Amino acid sequence: MPEPSMTETSELPQVSHAKRNDDGVTHHVPLPLRISAAWAWRLVVVGIVGIALFTAFLNLASLFVPLIVALLIAAPLERFVTRLERAHIPRGLGSALTILFGVVIVLALITLAGTSIVSGFDDLREAAINGFNTFIDWLSDGPLHVSSAQIDEAVTHLSGMLQDNALGVASSAVGVTSAIGGLLAGTIIALLALFFFMRDGRSMWMWAVSIMPVDDKDRVDRAGLNAWHTLARYTKTSAFVAFVDAVGIGVSAWIIGVPLALPIGILVFLFSFIPLFGATISGAVAVLVALFDGGWKTALIMLLMVLIVQQLEGNVLYPWLFGKAASIHPIVILLTVSAGTLILGLVGAVVAVPILAFSTAFVTGFRKDFNPETEDPPISSTIPVIAGKSRVAFRKARETISHTTEIRVRKNNKEIAKGAHRAHDSDPGTNGEN
Repeated sequence: MPEPSMTETSELPQVSHAKRNDDGVTHHVPLPLRISAAWAWRLVVVGIVGIALFTAFLNLASLFVPLIVALLIAAPLERFVTRLERAHIPRGLGSALTILFGVVIVLALITLAGTSIVSGFDDLREAAINGFNTFIDWLSDGPLHVSSAQIDEAVTHLSGMLQDNALGVASSAVGVTSAIGGLLAGTIIALLALFFFMRDGRSMWMWAVSIMPVDDKDRVDRAGLNAWHTLARYTKTSAFVAFVDAVGIGVSAWIIGVPLALPIGILVFLFSFIPLFGATISGAVAVLVALFDGGWKTALIMLLMVLIVQQLEGNVLYPWLFGKAASIHPIVILLTVSAGTLILGLVGAVVAVPILAFSTAFVTGFRKDFNPETEDPPISSTIPVIAGKSRVAFRKARETISHTTEIRVRKNNKEIAKGAHRAHDSDPGTNGEN
């Protein structure tokens, strides 16, 4: 058999990624499998790096969480420091004055809440005791018909459990003490970081951009500015909605006569920063206080007020303002808050959604151009818009009602005229005259 020439050999099809065994059979590695394998080992490497970073974050959570909180606070306050700088106040002094003003406000609120709690604690304690006695009487005389011996046995059992767990309570007290120490240290770290973020935030970010291993550093800068502006909008919107909730529920409690109205308002303000769950928890506390103090009727009225405020927040303020601050689907927010709660507890529930909004805005800003000179209008500027639209809607409704009433009046007048005409035609005397 003649040997093939060099030309014929070069024209033969070349088989890549093939292996010929002793039997002359060629085994091919399919292209989809090769692509999947290439993606698989890269995903494994990325997953290992992600797990390492996540583990480091959990181990250093006491350091990273204060930094995240400082970023959340610095995002909206940085523009205030910039305006002070335009008024010929150095950024360092402006940052210090801003932090001092914020600390004074927080201490004033804590002092007012503490004074209100101390002054109303005795009345609330007596109301709680009376409510407990009423509950015991209901167990005995109500439909359950629980005997006094069974109630005494349950109370004795509960007391024994408390005595047996006294050591655990003592160890929990030690844990609370260490937690307070960690909270104090975290507060100091957050205040120091807040000062430097407001004073040197832009220069720190430009230094971080300069060391990034990318060619188009301008796109990274625009993406960071987009994420920073989104974070500022999110924080301002959260504070505005929390303020509306606190004023609505606190004033309602004060009007009804529920004690501790001011602490309830402050608690509502703080818990409103937890998306989806915070307002429900603080509203439940307000209803319980109303139940202990004034009975189930007062609790029902308080529950109605809480539902009205929460409906206003959930159906009007939250979609209107948060739709502009962070375009995130509610199911994504739910999963993010749940994951943050499982990982870091209450703090994780607070910081999870802002981190997600920041990351989403960074990716979005990296893909498109972003104008850093454009400043968003303040949240307070939407109040006249809401008021104007409410006036227009009220005017249209009033015109519709008056127009409908006018139609009904005209219709009634026509019916009366027709009835009179028919009566006139059916009158014999009138027919005779005609």
